[in-house]
Amino acid sequence: MQVKVKTLRVVLLTLAMGLVLAPVVLAQSILDARRVEFTPSTDHAVVDANGSPLVQSYSLDVFVSGSTLPTQTVNLGKPALDVDGMIRVDFVSLLTTPLAAGVVYETRVSAVGPGGTSASLPSNTFGFSVPCTPAISPVSQSFAAAGGTGTVAVTAGTGCAWAATSNAAWLSVSIGATGAGNGSVTFAVAPTTATTARTGTLTVAGSTFTVTQAGAGCAFSISPTSQAFAAAGGSGSVTVTTTAGCAWTAASSAGWVTIATGATGTGSGTVTFTAAANTTTTTRSATLTVAGQTFTVTQDAASCAFSISPTSQSFVAAGGSGSVAVTTSAGCSWTATSSAPWATVVTGATGSGSGTVSFAVAANTTTAARSATLTVAGSTFTVTQAAASCAFSISPTSQSYGSSGGSGTVAVTTAAGCSWTATSSAAWVTVIIGASGSGNGTVSFSVSANTTTASRTATLTVAGNSFTVTEAAPATCSYTVSPLSLTPTGAGGTGTLTVTTQAGCTWTSSTATPWIAVTGSGTGSGTATYTIGLNATAGSRTGSLLVGGQTVTVTQAPPAPPAPPSNVHIIAG
Repeated sequence: MQVKVKTLRVVLLTLAMGLVLAPVVLAQSILDARRVEFTPSTDHAVVDANGSPLVQSYSLDVFVSGSTLPTQTVNLGKPALDVDGMIRVDFVSLLTTPLAAGVVYETRVSAVGPGGTSASLPSNTFGFSVPCTPAISPVSQSFAAAGGTGTVAVTAGTGCAWAATSNAAWLSVSIGATGAGNGSVTFAVAPTTATTARTGTLTVAGSTFTVTQAGAGCAFSISPTSQAFAAAGGSGSVTVTTTAGCAWTAASSAGWVTIATGATGTGSGTVTFTAAANTTTTTRSATLTVAGQTFTVTQDAASCAFSISPTSQSFVAAGGSGSVAVTTSAGCSWTATSSAPWATVVTGATGSGSGTVSFAVAANTTTAARSATLTVAGSTFTVTQAAASCAFSISPTSQSYGSSGGSGTVAVTTAAGCSWTATSSAAWVTVIIGASGSGNGTVSFSVSANTTTASRTATLTVAGNSFTVTEAAPATCSYTVSPLSLTPTGAGGTGTLTVTTQAGCTWTSSTATPWIAVTGSGTGSGTATYTIGLNATAGSRTGSLLVGGQTVTVTQAPPAPPAPPSNVHIIAG
C-alpha cells in the first residue's frame, strides 16, 4: 500500500501461540494522526468448546516513543474487518485526554480474551501539531433543595476528545458523557431532604464543575390537633411529624395545662401534657403551641353533681347481672368502670345526663367470698359474691410428650352443678374439648411439635387445678459433606457433593458466587449437584458453596490467552 501525506501506517511484528507471523519494516512518522489499522489476531473468529470467542476485543496503548509505560489505553471493541482483511479505527476520537502537541508517540494493539491479552510490536511514530486544550463555562452552579438540571458548555479544538463524569451520587450526567470538539454537558441534581446544604462536583473535559445545593426547609405537622377533658382533668399526647434534624418546642398558654414530656425535640416525636381539674363552674380552653402548630385543649365546667342508686348488690357464687341508676343534670358526662375482671360493665360504660349502667358478675369458682367495686359517675358501687361450695379434682395431673407433640385428656371430678373451666398457659398447648363444663367431665387437649432446641413445660388450669405438660426437645442434627474442596479447570463443569446426616434431619444448598450454581436439598443423607462456569478472567479465581451448613471451597484455573493481532498500521483521516 502506498503511503500518502499525513497518513500513518503501522506495521507490527506479532507473536501468536509462539510463532512469528509477519516481520516488516516500520513505516514513516505521521503528523496529526487519526486512525490505526492492523491485521487482526489469527484467533479473531475462533471460539472455544463452549462457543465463547477467544478474542473478545482489542485495546490500543499509547506510549511516548521509546517508553515502556503507556500514557493512555483505549478500548477499540471488536470492529468488523474491512474488505482487505484489515481493521481500521479512529482512535483519536476515543482518547479520554487529548495527546500533547510536539511529543512523538507510538502505539501497541493487544488482543483481549478470557485467558488474558497479547500485544503487538510498536507501531510507526506519530505526533500532533495542534494541542487539545478544552475549557468549560460556567465552572459552578447553585440549586435549591428541590434540585433541577443544568448545562456546562465545553470549548475544545476540532477532534479533541473529552468526557464528563459525576463525583457525587446525587449528581448525574444526562447528556454529553463523552464528546469531541465544542459541545455541552447536561446534568441533573436530585432533591434533598436533609436540612444542611451539600456540595458535589462534575469532572468535565478534565476541569472541575462545582454544584452547591441548599438544605431542605423544615415542615411540621401534629396529630391530633385538639382534645377535650372532663372537669376532673387528665393527660394527653400530641404526635409531631417532621424531617430528621428539624428542631421544635412545645409550650402551653395556660397554667392549668402543663407539658409533661417533649418540651423540646428534634425530628419526629411525642409531646405529653396534663390538664388540671376544673374547679370552676364554667368551661375553659387553652392552647399548646407544638412545633409552631396550635393544639386546642377544652375542659368541662365543674357544675355537675352525680348520685347513684343502689350503691351495692350481693350475688351468689353462680353470679348474675345487675344495674345502677345514674342521676345528674342534662349534659353532664360520666363513665363506669370495674375494679375486677369478674365484674364487667355490659352497657353504660359512658353516658351523659341521667342513665343506667348494667353489669355482669361471673361465677365464683373459689372457696372464698370476694368483693369488687364499680366506679359509676365518680361514685362507688360495691359488689359482693358468696364463695363456691364446690370441690374439684383432676386425673391425671401431668403428662410428658416427645418432641413431635400429641394429644391427651384430663378427667374432672366434682359435684353436680359445679361449674369449671380449662385454660392453657402456652400457645403450643391447646384445649380442644372441655374449655368449660359443669359437674363431672373431660378436657381434651393437643400439644404442638417442639421446633425449639430445648425442652419446654406448660400448665393447663382445669377446674382450678394445675395439669403439667412436658415436651422433649427435638434430636440434634449433624452434617458432613464430601468433598469439601473443588479444583475445576478454566472450562468449568458439573459434579455432585455427598451429604451425610441423621434420618429426619433437613438440609439445603446455596452459593453467593455468581459463576457457581448448586441445586439440592432434602431430609436425611443425599446429594447436591453443582455447575462451574467458564473462567473468563485473566487468572485463577475462588468461590464457595454452602451445603448442609458446610462450606465447600472452589478454586478454578484460568483459560489460555488468545493469539495476538498483527500488522498494526496508524493512518490519517
